[in-house]
Amino acid sequence: MHETLGETLSALDDLIGEIDDWEVEHHGYFYPESDEELEARLEDLRERLIGYGEASVEPLKRYLYDTEIYAYAYVIAIDILREVGTPAAIWQLIDALESEDVGLCEYASGALKSIGTPVIQPLIERITDRLDNPVFDEHGEEIGVIYTLGTLSSIRDPRSFGFMVELLDRFDEEGRRSDLSHLCSYFYHQHNPEIVPRMKALAEEYDDAGMLSSVTVEANATIQRLKVDQILKSEDWMIYGCCCICEDYDRSAETCLISGEYEPYDSFCLQCKPKEEFFCDMCSIKRFLVHPDDSSKERCGIDNLPPICVDLVYRLNQEEFADEFEITTSYCEEGSISIGNDSMELSFEFHTVDELNILKEFFEGCGGYFTGGIRFFIDTEELFDEYYPEVDEEDTKLIWNDDGDVVAVYEDDLFGLELVLDPDNIENLIAVIDAQRFLLLCDTYAHINEFRMRQDELESGL
Repeated sequence: MHETLGETLSALDDLIGEIDDWEVEHHGYFYPESDEELEARLEDLRERLIGYGEASVEPLKRYLYDTEIYAYAYVIAIDILREVGTPAAIWQLIDALESEDVGLCEYASGALKSIGTPVIQPLIERITDRLDNPVFDEHGEEIGVIYTLGTLSSIRDPRSFGFMVELLDRFDEEGRRSDLSHLCSYFYHQHNPEIVPRMKALAEEYDDAGMLSSVTVEANATIQRLKVDQILKSEDWMIYGCCCICEDYDRSAETCLISGEYEPYDSFCLQCKPKEEFFCDMCSIKRFLVHPDDSSKERCGIDNLPPICVDLVYRLNQEEFADEFEITTSYCEEGSISIGNDSMELSFEFHTVDELNILKEFFEGCGGYFTGGIRFFIDTEELFDEYYPEVDEEDTKLIWNDDGDVVAVYEDDLFGLELVLDPDNIENLIAVIDAQRFLLLCDTYAHINEFRMRQDELESGL
């Protein structure tokens, strides 16, 4: 069949019209898989237009900008331009980045990112030209470089990184705060920790009298996200949680896929490896999305870990007892990990990762005793049926004994109290400490899916 380019484009016009009718009829957005017959025709036309190569680039321009053409047209045109991938097609897509239509900009940006390194130099040239020779739209507004720069930043390459560093100086010197703050946020896409010192300097420079500017906010956010990358690549990213968020848990059967045994979804689990991203500030909302009518089945999150129930031995004035305790975490002005029952609570308070590192090292066997940031909260009326007002709750220390246990010791003139942590309980505590270290290091668990996808892409390219 020897069909001309014009005839193919005419057939495309007819198809776009039918797609628009489909959207009106179904009151929704068209996806190719929504209609098998339309999908087949669309794929056939797509392949034929790609086959025309460079010849199809200029005619496709009207599908990007002609408002008389139906909205889905630019999705098709951008897809074809991406596949053609010639210099002319690349410049057509770069032009589309400057459209007032946000959807068009997003699609064009995605197409350029998928083309990859061949678009780097053209993007650099367009950004440089727009900054050196400003162009104004029909409303008298200067055409910005936000989408163009954002697209460039997403293509990880020394040329992109170097050019962006140069722009930092330019935007800073010219007082272009809006462009500078966007640029600071874009540096994360390069995943290059070399930019961290410069981000720190900018954050400090624009922290005006304690009032955070957008530059400071974005620079600090980029530093934090780059830090997350480094953590996820290291052994420090170990984190534990509940079966509700575990990738090895069958929620419908409430069964652990590692052990094959029943496991309550809201129990703390040393085997849990979270499978989905988690936004800590969404905890109070997400908890009620699964079982809104049953408070006993609230969905826990990493910032709201379920308690770990443990049986512990304690000694009060040399007399030995055993009871069930709970290991819990809480946050106020500082974080804390607590081991408590009805009459006592041993609390480890922390503000920084370093404090948790030291605590973890102790429980791993480094040092014979530990003091500082730990305290007993004691209900003396519960213990003795009378009140002792002079109890000093901070006079507590941890000691390794000869049996391989850690003993929390409190002593004063009134009584002595010892809480014994055996190796199993120490293992539980280390798991909780790891989770809290991760939260402090990362601030949020929200980037785990993004990190995993990027790692998969890197591995697939090897």
